[in-house]
Amino acid sequence: MKAYIKLFRPINLLLLILTQYLVLFYLIRPIFLLSNYDIVVSHFDFALFVLSNVLLAAAGYAILDYYDIEIADASNQNSQQKIIPKKKKYMLNMVLNTIACLLGFYCAFRVGNFKLGFLPLVIALALFYYSLKYKRQFLTGNIVIGLVVAYSIMVVWLFQFFAIKSDPLVFAAAINCFKIISVFVGGMAVLGFLLTLILEMLLSIKDRELEKLKGFDTIAIRLGVKKTQKTIQWLSIFTMLILAVAQYFLFEDYPITTYYFFVLQFMFIYFLVTLRRAVEISHYQFLSNFLKIMMLAGLLSTQMLSINF
Repeated sequence: MKAYIKLFRPINLLLLILTQYLVLFYLIRPIFLLSNYDIVVSHFDFALFVLSNVLLAAAGYAILDYYDIEIADASNQNSQQKIIPKKKKYMLNMVLNTIACLLGFYCAFRVGNFKLGFLPLVIALALFYYSLKYKRQFLTGNIVIGLVVAYSIMVVWLFQFFAIKSDPLVFAAAINCFKIISVFVGGMAVLGFLLTLILEMLLSIKDRELEKLKGFDTIAIRLGVKKTQKTIQWLSIFTMLILAVAQYFLFEDYPITTYYFFVLQFMFIYFLVTLRRAVEISHYQFLSNFLKIMMLAGLLSTQMLSINF
């Protein structure tokens, strides 16, 4: 049982659940309530929607470990992942993806746009090909995972939008809320993408020697540790500038959120200072864990927004 728990990365799955519930109930819903409207997707349907995304992520982890074992076998490496048979991991990927896609089509039907049901299929294929080849390629795997994280945020609003669109009267009355919701959710998605990109680059440095043995062509292998660190630094500074711009435009109407963003800015400064001193694998492991805390802090900004509303 412990092997299966480790396989599915429960902390990451819980973070996904938290992300989607916070986006709906602490970002989207408060804005609607300002106009005396509420979310139209039922709690049960939203729970199934979240479950679909969780199953997609779990299936992605299963197929990732499946191909990691194949690479370890090809390079004659011992693998700690062989406790669960390879065939079972592949089967888990197929079963979980099938259930996730069926739930996705059900949720799409419920919000009145059947085409949305194909989105889980696209994500399942993206995660499959990430494990098969993108992970080994220069920057491609990093970008794919960043986009998947951004998708997990944006898709909450996408399903809610089409649920409202299916009711013309509610859609017309709530249309003034759409722009502000799109800006905030889009901003969170961009932040999630950038932080994930930074995290993936950090992990590339941490796992550089092992991935080099496996024949990967990651950014840390292609550019080397120092240049990858520089890339992470500039990407972090770029993210800080985006936060600063957001603070400037949000200050008048959302002061609490603006002040909260200073917490993220200080965390970035600490991250950059620590990154400059990093030389050991343990340093990069600490930084990757710290970055996950930063991602959680970014998520909790939704609560600050709900206070402003």
